Amino acid sequence: MRTRRRKRRWAAIPVVLVSALLFALFAELDLDAFRGRAVDSVSTWLDQPVTLGGRLGIRLAASPVLVLPGVEVGDKLLTAREARVTVRFWPLLLGRVEPRSVTLVGPTIRLSSFAAWRAAAGDWPSLPIERLDIVDGAVEGPEGRMLDQLALAVVPATPSGPFDIRGTGRSGNEPVRLEVTLGRLESGRPVGFAARVQGGGIDAFLSGAANRGAVGLELGGPLKVTASDASRFLSRLGIASAPFSGPGTTEAKLAWAEGRVILSDLSFESGGVRVAGRVDLAETLRAGEIQLAFGRIEAEHWREAVVGLQAGAGGRDLSVTLTAEAISVRGALIRQARAELRLLDRQMALRQLQALAPGGTELAVFGRISSMGAKPVYEGEIDLLSDNLRVALAWLGLEPPGVALDRLRRAQVSLRMSFDGERMTVPSFDLKLDTSRMLGNGTLMLTPVPRIDLRVAIDRITLDPYLPLLATALEAGTVGNVTASADLATWQGIRLRDLDIDAIITPGAVDFRRFRIGEVAGARVTAAGRAALNDASSDLSFDLMTNRPSELFRLFANSDAVGLAANATVAAAGRLQGTLADLKLSGAIVSPDGTGDLDGAVDLTGPGAPNLHAGPELRRMIDRLAGRGGR
Repeated sequence: MRTRRRKRRWAAIPVVLVSALLFALFAELDLDAFRGRAVDSVSTWLDQPVTLGGRLGIRLAASPVLVLPGVEVGDKLLTAREARVTVRFWPLLLGRVEPRSVTLVGPTIRLSSFAAWRAAAGDWPSLPIERLDIVDGAVEGPEGRMLDQLALAVVPATPSGPFDIRGTGRSGNEPVRLEVTLGRLESGRPVGFAARVQGGGIDAFLSGAANRGAVGLELGGPLKVTASDASRFLSRLGIASAPFSGPGTTEAKLAWAEGRVILSDLSFESGGVRVAGRVDLAETLRAGEIQLAFGRIEAEHWREAVVGLQAGAGGRDLSVTLTAEAISVRGALIRQARAELRLLDRQMALRQLQALAPGGTELAVFGRISSMGAKPVYEGEIDLLSDNLRVALAWLGLEPPGVALDRLRRAQVSLRMSFDGERMTVPSFDLKLDTSRMLGNGTLMLTPVPRIDLRVAIDRITLDPYLPLLATALEAGTVGNVTASADLATWQGIRLRDLDIDAIITPGAVDFRRFRIGEVAGARVTAAGRAALNDASSDLSFDLMTNRPSELFRLFANSDAVGLAANATVAAAGRLQGTLADLKLSGAIVSPDGTGDLDGAVDLTGPGAPNLHAGPELRRMIDRLAGRGGR
């Protein structure tokens, strides 16, 4: 019994000695001396400055653990509540810090700042520890938080690899799993890698090679992403309201180098829609170029996506080129569509928009869109060339009612315009329509009471086919102002030269401030007053002068004023009152044979119009001009 007690006393002596040694060591140990060496060593390894937010501490467990509070790497590339460094015991007794493993607690990794890490050139760093762990971490991207509750383990086979990296986390309410294998890091040689991320209905796999050279880190390889819900996947990339349903697959060649992320040979397929193209963006994903080519798409399904594209352009500078073989719009196809856009902080510049629409209509648009949705705001230029404008207008549901079928055929128009969803302003337009050419400007208010203000100069025009359109506009309650001139206008076969009109449009009527015809059948005519539709009362005053009265009277289909003096100068001033089908005539007429009264009626709308029904006084004046006697 005494021998056993003696052995126990001898066995306790080493324990007491080691405890006393540890007490003496840590009582005298200056942890700040280790703090400086630890920070310097990690800064050199990362090639980034490292700072701590507090005093270094130490914990004694199975192995000593140094606690580094408030870790910050670079300009907040990575921040952590603390780093726990497990160190080897015996080297620590000798005053050396040799880490075995590192655990980062509560780190936040900011991918938007990865450019600073990527740009760090030099050789591959080794990882001279047995394990690196991340506990309760987070990953932030350019658009905010991407991952929470990140738990990650990095286990190197040797300090230079290969490395096995596995972890889990959460994206919103979705669990995420990460697996990465990284080859051996050898100086001057690229390293192979394979990475897989699964979660939230997404399975992404990237493999390839990474190289660390004079310009920093570069990597590239094939990328494949499959998503159980393509629309949801694209919305996470900032492409809201993408018109896809069901699963989708994306494949591309990824290259990350010199501050850019490039996806070449890009293809995406979902729900029968195929897209190919190329994406070239800065590492922040806020600037760069996107080129996408579509096959056939349904325009109605993409309207919200276009609105969302502009809404997500805040703080971005993106050049986007979109092409489509065919776009289905209102039951017809737009072919060879091409749009070149620049999205700059919620402004959309249309560098070019080209398409071939129904009716053989070639469309080209340039300008700027500063708002989309219910009230789009657009300012720019439009060029249009159509072989059959009537077909194009019918496709858009804009075919003017009552216009003769042989009109609205070939058209060519160039115009500058702005549109805010309610007001359309056209500072200038040049329109060639059928055999007419029109130059002018105007505005259109799409309010409950439409308003038009138009100024137009026309070389030649036949009025008859378009008068029903004017009548429809007046019956719809349109208001506004129209100033028009025409070198030659034809109405009911009558040639009106140097036509000049200044009119106010009111519901159901036109008020002429000025109506002047430079020459019609040898006469000059000026008029003013109101011309009303239907049975409303019109009231027009007029003046005319002619030296060919017989030619003037022959304008009226029912006139029997024949045999008038060919060169007699006749002047008249009068008034027309009543409906357009029965305008009562009053006033006076002066001729070489004397003065007479104007009486009778004029019909401007009936068969064979215009018709003149001369009263007794006017009839006597016509007889005198014809040499048939009478007073």
